[in-house]
Amino acid sequence: MASWPPVPDRTLIGKSIKRLDGPVKTQGTAKYAYDIARPGLLYGRLLGSPHAHARVRSIDLSAAKKLPGVRAALALVDPAAGEAAKVRYQGEEVAAVAAVTEEIAEDAIRLIKVDWEVLPHLATVEQAMRPEAPAVFPKGNVSQVSERVEGNADEALGKATHLVEGLYSTQVQTHTSLETHGGVCEWEGEKLTAWVSTQAVHGARDGIAKALGIPQGDVRVIADYMGGGFGSKLGFDRQVVVAARLAKEAGAAVKLMLSRKEEHLVTGNRPSSYARVKAGADASGKFVVFDAETWGTGGAGQGAGFTVPYPVYVFPSRRQRHRDVYINAGPQRAFRAPGHPQACFVTETVIDELADRLRMDPLELRLRNLQPPDASGVDAPNRQWRKYFPMGAEKIGWSKRHPTGDAAPGPLKRGLGCAANIWAGSGNPQTRAACEITPDGSVTMRIGTQDIGTGTRTLVAMITAETMGLPLDAVQAAIGDTNHPFAPGSGGSITVGSVSPTVRVAAEAARAALFARVAPALGADPTALEAKNGRVSATGAGGKSLSWRDACKLLGTEPVSVQSQWEKGLSDVGTSGVQFADVEVDIETGVTRVKKIVCVQDAGMIVDRLTAESQCIGGIIMGLGFALYENRILDRNTGQMVNPNMEFYLLPGMSDIPEIDVTLVDQPERGVVGLGEPPTISTAAAVANAVSNAIGVQIRTLPVTPQAVLSALEQERAGGTL
Repeated sequence: MASWPPVPDRTLIGKSIKRLDGPVKTQGTAKYAYDIARPGLLYGRLLGSPHAHARVRSIDLSAAKKLPGVRAALALVDPAAGEAAKVRYQGEEVAAVAAVTEEIAEDAIRLIKVDWEVLPHLATVEQAMRPEAPAVFPKGNVSQVSERVEGNADEALGKATHLVEGLYSTQVQTHTSLETHGGVCEWEGEKLTAWVSTQAVHGARDGIAKALGIPQGDVRVIADYMGGGFGSKLGFDRQVVVAARLAKEAGAAVKLMLSRKEEHLVTGNRPSSYARVKAGADASGKFVVFDAETWGTGGAGQGAGFTVPYPVYVFPSRRQRHRDVYINAGPQRAFRAPGHPQACFVTETVIDELADRLRMDPLELRLRNLQPPDASGVDAPNRQWRKYFPMGAEKIGWSKRHPTGDAAPGPLKRGLGCAANIWAGSGNPQTRAACEITPDGSVTMRIGTQDIGTGTRTLVAMITAETMGLPLDAVQAAIGDTNHPFAPGSGGSITVGSVSPTVRVAAEAARAALFARVAPALGADPTALEAKNGRVSATGAGGKSLSWRDACKLLGTEPVSVQSQWEKGLSDVGTSGVQFADVEVDIETGVTRVKKIVCVQDAGMIVDRLTAESQCIGGIIMGLGFALYENRILDRNTGQMVNPNMEFYLLPGMSDIPEIDVTLVDQPERGVVGLGEPPTISTAAAVANAVSNAIGVQIRTLPVTPQAVLSALEQERAGGTL
């Protein structure tokens, strides 16, 4: 049974190690899918629908095919296919071309003639929910109500001493990965190689093979480097399949990468959320009830699920009645901690309002209503908010927090807010890895995972080197290729919990095989050998030793090669954390400046401290975008997105990033846990509550734009926000 080395014996694990791919990325020599250049490479482009809802009556490719330089053209919609001949959102793909230059491909797209029958569309949840709305979706514009109930909400509402009631909402946040979706496809006979920007090389391979109707073994997917995904690149994506079809028709490799506009329109989003909430507490500050009617849109035919109240706090009676609302917009996809930021914002905002009703410190109110410890009075290792809240409060200076509404003179108001997170990622037991030690001393760990920017390549090398007692540069991590053993997609914060144990198991097995071959030369039992500081030694006084290279020479011409699988006990399930925000708001302009974010996050057994801190910082920056800036805006009359670019779809820039103070709680006895998603969950809620504390008016909607702040202040002056 594999195990992690004792903490005092670790030379790499738990330390701050710079990423192995840092130099090649900063030098510009790392090859992303966008950088792949194959002999005779053609360039693919897609024709997307300009309409939010329409039927394709006909597609004429003849003019495009006659354009010099065009090598292939495809219709992606069959006009005779009934419902399948309809497009349901702007940008939905209807045709594609491949040409010798990008410019010719763009010209060819403009030559394609499509006869459209424009149909009624729905651009907002308000439009879709109206009784007189056109029946756009076959199963209705609004789903049937789903209900989650525990306790008696109606009875509890009558018994609550303090009640708050309000409508809370969050916007649609689109995926804006720096590297857009797509890839390069090249056929060799009936076998396809695809260089894809993907979060799941094996998942992409399986999806592409199924879509093309060919064996999985005939598809190889490579993703050596990729520029962000955040959930949107877990699928195989239609554009890669289209590139493969174009490459087949043209008899040449085809690169098809989406434009920035297409990225906004078709690659998924975080759904909106709306919650009409009634929540109550008793006179002592114990929560009594949380009753919510919720809805939201995930776009065309997609759900918008989120669960309230957020399960950090105990509400004895709770009820949620939820409906999904469908509109003519790009469908949602997994987006870093799906459903959690919305639920966290709604719940944590309600809690701050209840604290004001009770005239109680909102931190104290949270501490009184956390999930209870176990029978022995101890909080579970992955649910330690009772410990983390005081730690964060001290770092942010919570003792100096003023009651809601900064009474200081002048237009600049300061405020503090807080929120908590929970996540339950775990390892995938199907994960495999292969380790090879060659007679010249080289060590290679092969695993079909992918590094989506989180440092996975570095973790693989660190664990391998630690196990072999070698420096980091003495081992090679081979990842991002379906020719390597299976590993799951990088989603749900499961990568570190899947990959790290499997790599450790494979490395230990390879080391044991080496020891078995070397033991006779050292006159020792294989179980009495150790690999440390670049040497293989017999333990105990007077034991013989060999340098790593000399030990490996004893392999002769036959390398050590083992394949192993994930084992239980090296990783754990779930994590928890808290965040605090310090903001400054100009009540004359409505502009919010976040001055500081404090993050306290359970990290289980930390493998690379630098990478773990980076995960938290990146998640917080994404949370700031959700809190203050990002918002998909659709034209109500056309259903078209009016800000599908990096100019008007606002993202945090360097000048918007506050001081970020990250405290990682290292629990080595737990084993590794995922840290990709939790840090982004609670940022927006903490920021919004800090804004409310500053201006004296509860913020109930995201993003907290200047207009939102000024509108909240104006509503308060006009008689309140309810």
